[in-house]
Amino acid sequence: MTTDSDPQTLGEYATNRGAVSYSRTEQRDDPLSVLDEEDPIFADESLLRIDHIPNQDKIVGRNQQIETVARRLKPTLNGGSGKGTLLLGKSGSGKTLVTRYVSREVDQRATENDTRIGRAIVDCGQRRSETQTVITLAKSLNDPSQTGVSVPSSGIATGAYYDRLWKIIDDLYDAVIVVLDEIDRLAPNENVDQPIPPEEADDSKLLMQLSRAGEEVDIDAGMTVIGISNDLKYGDRLDTRVESSFSPDEIVFPAYDANQLGDILRRRRDAYRDGVLADDVIPLCSAFSAQEHGDARRAIDLFRLAGEIARDEDAAKVTEPHVRSANDDAEVTRIRDLIRGCPTQAKIAIAALAAMDEFTDQSYFRATEMYRVYRAFAESIDADVLGQKRITDQLREYETLKIIDMERTSDGYREGTYLKLSLLDDSSLILQSVGLDSRLEQIPIGSGMKQEIARLVES
Repeated sequence: MTTDSDPQTLGEYATNRGAVSYSRTEQRDDPLSVLDEEDPIFADESLLRIDHIPNQDKIVGRNQQIETVARRLKPTLNGGSGKGTLLLGKSGSGKTLVTRYVSREVDQRATENDTRIGRAIVDCGQRRSETQTVITLAKSLNDPSQTGVSVPSSGIATGAYYDRLWKIIDDLYDAVIVVLDEIDRLAPNENVDQPIPPEEADDSKLLMQLSRAGEEVDIDAGMTVIGISNDLKYGDRLDTRVESSFSPDEIVFPAYDANQLGDILRRRRDAYRDGVLADDVIPLCSAFSAQEHGDARRAIDLFRLAGEIARDEDAAKVTEPHVRSANDDAEVTRIRDLIRGCPTQAKIAIAALAAMDEFTDQSYFRATEMYRVYRAFAESIDADVLGQKRITDQLREYETLKIIDMERTSDGYREGTYLKLSLLDDSSLILQSVGLDSRLEQIPIGSGMKQEIARLVES
């Protein structure tokens, strides 16, 4: 019989560790009655959505950055092109929020000037290629009823997509603001065995095309490009030709401290009904988030999730235990979001490394050891088994997400050089997150597999 202390599969491991949605403990005669009930906890939960753009009085500690971005976008008010800009800083430091807020304000004021402004904000981390990013730009800016232009999801060359994008812009707008969030996700990984020249990388090709649109393409609309990256050194990696044409100014967003995070949450407390928040909820949410590099996005998520847990438990107030439960659940959510888009094979390899970290006394492992466990996991669920080089190549991408660390090292002449892997995140959280994947939940991690992992690491 499986117990909480001895789960047999990753799916059971995830369930036993609580990596599932919270549910009510009481059964209702009419489960749909919740649709007619007034929410006892939230007054306006939308204020805690990540994509919610608050008014300036709710944006904390970013007046200088707001002013600088506004100066960069000011020329668009009259149909001009603003200066290329890179917004750099840790995740949750307000880069995307400030850009959305300022560009929205510019758009509204341009309407008063009869200036037609197009805004397109693309998450490059979700697109992952120049072509997919251009497709998303064209679709978000297009109005087929006015342009007569269709933008298929596939089937034509990248250059043809650019041609359609230029026509859309020329037909519909006086100026366009393009925001490329996580632009570094289009950049090549500098650790690949055969590095891609910077000028051939997707981010360089995209920035080159957009920044030279007015010079090399016959369009009259102004073009302003803003790139957003969590990598403070991203600008240093740009190709020299891109530097010349894009010529970006860099705006650095510092991390929030606990006091600022508390201020951010207090300015959004009207998301809750009066009297439902215990006094220690906001300080505790702020303290947890300050430990994670001052991430405001995480603070707001935690603040919302604590309320959801309280509501699902039919509690009258949101209290400290709800925040602590939310923090545990948010950690799994953070990891799950990081690896959600991973290919199945990469997830199996990450799970193998996490299991090695969790069930052995070692903190780092050779790539050959990881591969042996990966093979055992893949075979256990009848998944294809890729070669070691292909698996390590896939893992390199997730090194940039700070999930794992990969280092070429040496034990001297006898051992030679080898690739050393180590986990940067909590191994149990990785296993919980992978265990929520329906394809991988049957990977065995019972006592027999734990012994097998130890044997494969030692052999």
